[in-house]
Amino acid sequence: MMTVSAAIAKVRSLLMNQAVLLLNAGMLGLGTLMTAILGFVYWWFAARSFSAEAVGLAAAAISLMNLLANLGEVGLGPFLMGEIGRQKRTGPFLTGALLASFSASIVVGLIYLAIAACTSTQLGSIVGSSATDLFFVAGCALTAVTLVLDQALVGLLRSSFQLARNVVFAASKLLLLIALGLTLGRASSGLAIFTTWFAGQLVSLVVVAGLLVYAGRRVFHRPEIHAFRPVLGQVFGHHALSMAVQAPALLLPVVVTVMLSAEINAAFYAAWTVLNVALLVPASLASVLFAIAVREPELFPARLRLSLGLSMLVCAATALAFLFLARFMLWIFNPAYAVIAGNGLQFLGVAAFGMALKYHYLAVQRVRRRLGFATLVLIGGAVLEIVAAAGGAQFGIAGTANFWVIAVSLEGLLLCPALYWAIRRTATPSTTAPPAAAGVSTYGNSLDETDQIGIASRA
Repeated sequence: MMTVSAAIAKVRSLLMNQAVLLLNAGMLGLGTLMTAILGFVYWWFAARSFSAEAVGLAAAAISLMNLLANLGEVGLGPFLMGEIGRQKRTGPFLTGALLASFSASIVVGLIYLAIAACTSTQLGSIVGSSATDLFFVAGCALTAVTLVLDQALVGLLRSSFQLARNVVFAASKLLLLIALGLTLGRASSGLAIFTTWFAGQLVSLVVVAGLLVYAGRRVFHRPEIHAFRPVLGQVFGHHALSMAVQAPALLLPVVVTVMLSAEINAAFYAAWTVLNVALLVPASLASVLFAIAVREPELFPARLRLSLGLSMLVCAATALAFLFLARFMLWIFNPAYAVIAGNGLQFLGVAAFGMALKYHYLAVQRVRRRLGFATLVLIGGAVLEIVAAAGGAQFGIAGTANFWVIAVSLEGLLLCPALYWAIRRTATPSTTAPPAAAGVSTYGNSLDETDQIGIASRA
């Protein structure tokens, strides 16, 4: 029988082995908690101060902006999470990535506007008008920069800076929204709400730059673009895989707005915000797994078990909360939202299980160097989710939500065998990424050890 001292020693050893994971995940978790509280207050104040149509349109436009920013980010964020820790000159390397993502997202935004000019949707009052085109594109570019920067900071195991940026962003956009509500009130448009989001991102970047200067670090470097040329296959491979995970979640509010109405999306987005706050926990754990797998790949199976266990506990709490408190959650935002959605969103929390399994499947397949196969699997799942949500719209908000939950849950179940295999298997040189000296290889085959685990989240 194990003695008390032996048990204490075992626990101490476990904590020491997992210290890097727990410390950085803790930073991300703290950031999640802070931004969750401020984000809840942000959308609560918006629901109480502005019309449902303005809130619904702004929420859809912000989701669309995030989708285009993720497209414009071209996979540089997930790539940097593993690669930047190995660079001797991290400043020029990061600056090059930020410049590339900024430029690419502008191109993506302009392509979208060209397509939107040929179509007509309910988002036209925010996106696609001559007065707001450039502003929307600038928002896409700025968001892409913050996505890459956040993931690079995690890769450098500097989650404290990432925490600071996200807290400043959440706090500043909330203060701007309150000022907007007090001055214009219900006369404010969706574009005005969208502007607070853009301004908050800009303020957060300025503050982080100031913190870096205060810490004695150089902020501006000559960008180093040529370093990415030999690894473009890997970068785009990461990008395709990340978009397959993120696109359905970012498109869902847009689908609700277009297929149903902006007013219904206002109620849906309130519940969607709560769900995505809960999903930030498994997303944060998977992100840190990515960052430290380069350094200690042999501990990946044990850390995967820990991450999955914690994630499933959060998912169970989320599902129960939605089942019994969905209408109360909506009522807290705005009593009208509870009337609009009724009981149609009470099963939305069940989707947390499928989403968490997707995040960890992404982690496993990147570590096992199977990006090509994983991309095909997750693209199929993404198509299933969007088709299910759009098809369910004929039954109202309940149909859209429940059909999507069924699709993402089915997807998660199909991914379970790969996760079980990864948990049971002991890490060996053949199942983990090769050392840095192994060089660069092609997408979908043997990948460099920097091709690891990316983020989801975001939502």
